[in-house]
Amino acid sequence: MGSTIEINDTLKLNRDEGLPQEPKLGETYAFRKAERRLYHLKPTRVFLVEERQGLWNFIGHAEIIELTIDAAKDETRGKFRITKIYSRDYAQTINKHEAPAGKGLSAEG
Repeated sequence: MGSTIEINDTLKLNRDEGLPQEPKLGETYAFRKAERRLYHLKPTRVFLVEERQGLWNFIGHAEIIELTIDAAKDETRGKFRITKIYSRDYAQTINKHEAPAGKGLSAEG
């Protein structure tokens, strides 16, 4: 029996999981995700992505400053600090080119 370890470079959240309504540069926020997950830790950045109705909307960069994996609850929780917020134009471009095929939020979204 073995394990596969995947370290995520993207923190994809919806509002219920901890994405703030109005993300602010330099602020720290708590998050909670179902299942066990590993993320790059500070000082390495992760992409901060809003999940909206199954679509990806790249917000900017964050640093994971606290991470707890709860095997009994099969969940991951922690804290992240926003280190960069993309302009609207840049977010539209990265949504088009970096989101999984067909999952990037369009300008109309």
